[in-house]
Amino acid sequence: MQESALSSYLDRAPLGQLIAATRRRIKQALWSHLTEEGLTPQQYWMLMVLLEHGPHSLHELAGKVCIDDPTACRIVKALTARGFTASSPDPDHGRRILIRMAPGTEALQKRLKSMAAKVRGGLESGFTDEEKAVLRSGLMRVIANMDALESTLAAKPGRTKTN
Repeated sequence: MQESALSSYLDRAPLGQLIAATRRRIKQALWSHLTEEGLTPQQYWMLMVLLEHGPHSLHELAGKVCIDDPTACRIVKALTARGFTASSPDPDHGRRILIRMAPGTEALQKRLKSMAAKVRGGLESGFTDEEKAVLRSGLMRVIANMDALESTLAAKPGRTKTN
């Protein structure tokens, strides 16, 4: 009964609240799969970017996981301490460091790929390709709207980003 009351509330909830609830549910479901690996959702997402898209600079990695650079740095440091990631100079750029999956993590990579297929399958279950495209477009619009709102608020005299 509690679930149906929540569902009927969310049917009428403001979009921001519904999006936040969706994010929480994805994170909770992911946690249950990550317990065995001892990873946090942010660590998982970062490893998946490296696994699926190859080496990245810290700033690029932070952008793809939608976090700030200092948070990304702490996550990479923790992953490196566990032997999951490694870094080396970028051969194409004199001052940039690239982060990659560490050698010897093939078994972890295989488990992460399997987990990703299961989680993505569960998340996208019942959606047609067209519905996924509409949802993706709508969520991208929400992100753009929030970027614009943040820019407007930051531009007001006497305001800083921390206000």
